[in-house]
Amino acid sequence: MLGWLRSGAAFPAKTVVLAFDDGYRSVYAEAWPRLAAYGFTATVFLVTGYCGRDNRWPGQPAHAPRLPLLSWAEADKLANAGWELGAHTCTHPPLPLVGAARVEQEVAESQAAIQARTGQAAAVFAYPYGARNAAVEAIVAQHCAGAVSTDMGLVTATGHPYRLARIDAYYWRPQAITAVNSPVFRGYLRLRDALRKLRRCVYTDWQGSGSLSRPASGPAA
Repeated sequence: MLGWLRSGAAFPAKTVVLAFDDGYRSVYAEAWPRLAAYGFTATVFLVTGYCGRDNRWPGQPAHAPRLPLLSWAEADKLANAGWELGAHTCTHPPLPLVGAARVEQEVAESQAAIQARTGQAAAVFAYPYGARNAAVEAIVAQHCAGAVSTDMGLVTATGHPYRLARIDAYYWRPQAITAVNSPVFRGYLRLRDALRKLRRCVYTDWQGSGSLSRPASGPAA
């Protein structure tokens, strides 16, 4: 997809890219065999410091269920089966709030860990919580060919390679699949995206205070 974006060429008809954030073990145990039955692969974004553990990284809300994550051996099997492994930082922090040095470390070290463990270059990045600003995007661009956001929408040939929109699986109901290119569905996605961004001006997606809209302050972590 990134190759088409950079070339300016139109996407082939019915292009769909599947992605899974955080690297839950259910991707290996449940999604992989089901997708393989149809000849599909996907991208899974790994929180590399927690592979083989569970999702209790710093800042995880207390109410979030504790779920196991892929081990490196399982991630390597997915890679060998044609799946793409993407970087999702080492510890899943909200990047705009941690300082440039920490952002650099989280991006570079997560990418390097995937390369070392599986041989994949991890060319694509996912922002934890979808949190980003211009400074974060610039650092990611130094290391990765593209990045996905949590912006709600469809990727077009004019899309920004470091702000790739997505549609949550929750919204992929049968009626949505048949109406995906309709003006009504696109308008619905824009509305949902606006409501999501409004909510994040008031509430954070991690445990603690702070707003995604304000720049990082204080010394780099």
